[in-house]
Amino acid sequence: MANFSVTPDSVRAGAGKIGTESALVSGLAVPDPAAAAAGLAGFVTAAQLSAARDAVVSALKVAGGRCEQMALLFRNAADAFALADLVTPGLFRPSWLSQQVGDGLTAMGEMNLTPS
Repeated sequence: MANFSVTPDSVRAGAGKIGTESALVSGLAVPDPAAAAAGLAGFVTAAQLSAARDAVVSALKVAGGRCEQMALLFRNAADAFALADLVTPGLFRPSWLSQQVGDGLTAMGEMNLTPS
């Protein structure tokens, strides 16, 4: 197994990969439901297909936006760590960088929770 070290550069590289996925997710093709709706004429399902397509398109845009936010979170954490290390070398350990990314991702996941 390869030894992996968390560094600002490795975190920025991860941000780049996640950022690339954002455009891919947001741009996924969602089929036009017209042909399926025509084949289901008279069924309640036919009337729902257009709304279902719209919901999928919207969900893909939200998912793509989340990827953008994750990439930004990674970049900001890497930049903060690098700046702190430039100003005061050794002030933070690499585990601080991991913790910042982890805390940010946890907060992003909690955006989906319904307040109790």
